[in-house]
Parts: sequence; C-alpha cells; structure tokens
Amino acid sequence: MRDYLIDIVKHTVPLGAFTTLRIDGTDDQTEISATEQEKAMVLRGKLHAPVADFKGTFGIPNLPQLNTILNIPEYQDDKAKYTITKRDFNGADQPVSINLENGNGDFKNDFRLMAPNVINSMEPKLGFNVKSWPVEFVPTVAAQQKLKFQIQANPEEKAVTFRIEGGNITAQLGDASSHSGNFTFHAGVDASVKKTIAVPVLYVSSVLALSGDKMIHMGDLGMMISVDSGIGKYDYILPMLTK
Repeated sequence: MRDYLIDIVKHTVPLGAFTTLRIDGTDDQTEISATEQEKAMVLRGKLHAPVADFKGTFGIPNLPQLNTILNIPEYQDDKAKYTITKRDFNGADQPVSINLENGNGDFKNDFRLMAPNVINSMEPKLGFNVKSWPVEFVPTVAAQQKLKFQIQANPEEKAVTFRIEGGNITAQLGDASSHSGNFTFHAGVDASVKKTIAVPVLYVSSVLALSGDKMIHMGDLGMMISVDSGIGKYDYILPMLTK
C-alpha cells in the first residue's frame, strides 16, 4: 500500500493545487479525483491495478501532511506496517484511517480519512464528456525546458497561450502591450487544426515536471496532460481560461 500512497502524493502535492482528493475503489479499479479551488485544474486518475485496501469511497484530506508522515524515516524500513481501518457506513465497509507503525512497533501515526458523505459534498464524482482531442503529442524535453526559460523571462505572466496553426504549436507568454516571449512548442501536428488555447502556465510547467511518461492533449475544452507513473495514470485537465 505504501507504494501507492507515495505515488499519489508525488503526483499531487508538488503541484500546490490540491489539498484533498477523492478515492473510489471497487474490486476492479481504483480511481482518484481532485479539483483545484478555483477549478483551474481538475485531476482524474486511475491506478493500474485495483488496491484492495482502497475499496470504498473516501477522501484524503491535508495531502501535504500525509506526504510528511510518509517520508518520516521510521516508515522507510521494509518492516514498517501500513494498514487501513474500516468502519460500516450504510451497510458497507469504508476506510476511515491510515495506520502506520515502524518496524519496532514503538512509533505510530494514525491519519484520519474523510467519510463518504463528507467527500461527496466536497468533491462530487463528475465526469468529463470529452470523447476525443484533435491534437495529441508527446512533449519533448527541449520544449519543457524552453517553457521554463520563458517563465523565468516573464515571471509576471499567469497564462500561456498555445496557438495551433499550420501543423505547429506556438507557446506565448505576454502580449504586445508589455514584455512577451514565444517559441515553437511542438511541430508536426494535424495541419487542419486551428485553435488558440490559454491555460495557467505554472500548472502546465508543474505537471510537466512530474515523474512519468507524458502525453499532451488539446481541444475545445482546453488542455489535458496525462502522466503515466508506472503505478497509475493521472489526467490533469486545464480548462480554457477566459479573459
């Protein structure tokens, strides 16, 4: 269970966007969802294998605190124990706490989880009816580095605008009224697609900095960056910004 928890916090906490997330677990799958407070980014994820301990519907609050606990050296030993306590909610057993104990049994932490009714009110299970994205590609390391350079050159800019035209994608920060910068983010996409997409630049850069294989999707909704960690697949949806 520890590997799954570590993977989840590694793909949420560094973004600074989510403090709480929702887990929906069945015998067949374990799904993860979270929404940034201003709805500037939405996470939809799924672990590659169902986790029996995560069966049920519950919330994980205060992700930074969980991250701190998981990284305590007492819990790094292979003899450390990770267990889930469950209780009955409306006739079904639901996780209520994560219990950690070091190998010697003399150091413990209990991390409280959120009940189904609480997480349902805070993070309802919603779907996105996006059947296809007209532009999909694997971002290059060079493009990610150039985006970081432009962020450094334009630190006051909150958004990055991607212009898709003629088979190329140009990224721009700022506009003609002030300092600005642009570069070719990717080439060789469908030449028939012509779109302009503006999304929060720091979230784009932060997601691209996460570990795992990445795929970028662009369309009318905005942008989605998929990250496959090997343990799970995380889809970060960035709805189009409105000015």
